[in-house]
Amino acid sequence: MALGDIYLGKFKAGDYVKWRNIVRDRNYEASTREYYGLVMSLYEITDEYARPVHYAKILENNSGSIFHVLLHKIQKVETN
Repeated sequence: MALGDIYLGKFKAGDYVKWRNIVRDRNYEASTREYYGLVMSLYEITDEYARPVHYAKILENNSGSIFHVLLHKIQKVETN
């Protein structure tokens, strides 16, 4: 069983999602930053020495950057 298997049915390409990352400043003070974006694809990384892990490839709204985020870290955002 791969990490994130239970979340595979909850997301698909085109879903609008959000996730958070911990950001540290130069004094190593931690704060969280929330990101929003569109799921481009879902994929699994398999390594012979580690447990398989599911990721989402996400196009972030503000920067237009692509992020690779663990499935268990994202939440679907309801839209009209």
